[in-house]
Amino acid sequence: MEFTASPKPQLSSRANAFSIAALMSSGGPKEKEAAENTIKPLEQFVEKSSCAQPLGELTSLDAHAEFGGGGGSSPSSSSLCTEPLIPTTPIIPSEEMAKIACSLETKELWDKFHELGTEMIITKSGRRMFPTIRVSFSGVDPEAKYIVLMDIVPVDNKRYRYAYHRSSWLVAGKADPPLPARLYVHPDSPFTGEQLLKQMVSFEKVKLTNNELDQHGHIILNSMHKYQPRVHIIKKKDHTASLLNLKSEEFRTFIFPETVFTAVTAYQNQLITKLKIDSNPFAKGFRDSSRLTDIERE
Repeated sequence: MEFTASPKPQLSSRANAFSIAALMSSGGPKEKEAAENTIKPLEQFVEKSSCAQPLGELTSLDAHAEFGGGGGSSPSSSSLCTEPLIPTTPIIPSEEMAKIACSLETKELWDKFHELGTEMIITKSGRRMFPTIRVSFSGVDPEAKYIVLMDIVPVDNKRYRYAYHRSSWLVAGKADPPLPARLYVHPDSPFTGEQLLKQMVSFEKVKLTNNELDQHGHIILNSMHKYQPRVHIIKKKDHTASLLNLKSEEFRTFIFPETVFTAVTAYQNQLITKLKIDSNPFAKGFRDSSRLTDIERE
C-alpha cells in the first residue's frame, strides 16, 4: 500500500505573521538600515580604534567619523583604546594657546548640583546630560580656526554605592574594567576665532550610554562610577583638512571640577531628582505636584 504525504497546511495571514519563519525573518537588513539612518549626524561621536595611534595621527575632522578607520571592528576587540584619547597629564601650551580662556556657562546651576552630588542617567539607547556643558572662549585669534571637542574621563579607579541612611556616596570597591574611550567633536567645528568670541558652544547633543556594544557613537560609561567632563580646543592648521602632525602645544584642555558626576541607571538622591525636575525646561510635565512625593514637595 502506497502512502502519500499529506498536503502542507496553509496558515491564515494572521497565523503566518507569528510563525517561526516570519519571526526569524523580521528585523532584516532593510529595517536595520532604516534604524541606522535615523541617527542624526550631529549626535555621532568620534572613536579611535587603537591606543597605538597618537593624537598627532588623528586624521578626520568629521563629527561623525572614526579615528583610525576602525569603524568595522567590534567594540569588544582588544585593540579598542580604553585610555583617554587626549592626555590627562598637564602640558605646556604655546604662548598663543596659553592666552585662551574658557568659562563654564550656567555655573550657578552646576554648583547647586555639585553640592548635592551630581548624577547623570545612562541608558542603553543613550541619554542626554542635564545640566548641559556650555562654554564660552576668550583670547582666541579671530582669524584662526579651531576645533572644539569634549570627552569624559574617570575621576578615580573606584566604584561607588549610595548610602540612603547617610544620604552620601561611599566607595564600594575597585572600578569595573575600563570602557572604550571616545571623543565628541562639536558638529559645528571648525569654528573661526571670531565665531568663538561671539557665541557660546553647547554640548547638548552629547549622549551617555552603558551599552558596551554601542554602534551609535555615544560616550560609554560604567554605572556607579564618577566621571569628569573635559573641554578641549585645538588650533586647526590652514594647509590641511586633518589633524595630522598636531603638536601637543597646539591644544588646550579645560576642566571644571563642579561638573563631576556619578553615572547611574536610576537617580539615587531624591534631592537630585527634584533639582533636575525644577531646573530642566524639558521636564515641565513632571512639575505637577500630584506626581511628586511629600519629600520632593517639601
